[in-house]
Amino acid sequence: MDYGQIIHRTVDDSFVIIKNDMPYHVYPYAAEFAEEWDAVLAYAEAHPECVTEEKPYVPPVPTLDELKAAKAAQIDAETSAAIASGFDYAVGGVTYHFSYDTFDQQNFADTANVCLMKQSGMPGLPESVTWNAYTVPGGELECLTFDASGFLALYAGGAMNHKNETMQRGGERKAAVEAAATPEEVEAA
Repeated sequence: MDYGQIIHRTVDDSFVIIKNDMPYHVYPYAAEFAEEWDAVLAYAEAHPECVTEEKPYVPPVPTLDELKAAKAAQIDAETSAAIASGFDYAVGGVTYHFSYDTFDQQNFADTANVCLMKQSGMPGLPESVTWNAYTVPGGELECLTFDASGFLALYAGGAMNHKNETMQRGGERKAAVEAAATPEEVEAA
């Protein structure tokens, strides 16, 4: 029988032939296909020019530079997420958690500017600011009130310290990635 062009799937040693104008899979280890598989195998051996080997897909191995780029992007995302997760800061001897997502970062910066203007003597600014915080542990919402210097202490010692330390750790990890000489060193960074 002339099977025309056939595909040999090396992953399971099966063949794909055209039968009744449709692709038809012939497996080597099924009794119901044994006779047909023997015939297709004989055809393949007699007409190797008609056989296309289909090997299993093997994904390409990324280069060291590609691994480094992917790891650096992962570190950037993890650093941003860590910053946005917020920070803990003690007020009056009690530790609170403060949100610091993108919205809160802008609110912190805006409020710090108002506090600086207040300290410089600009008239008409509020005497205090109320800020949401969450108890640690427990996560219960508390509304804290700060004067200008108290809020600036929170901003500098809490928010900015948190952001700077997190970015420092991210930068150190990215430097380790850049210095890595093996995929294992990249992954460990």
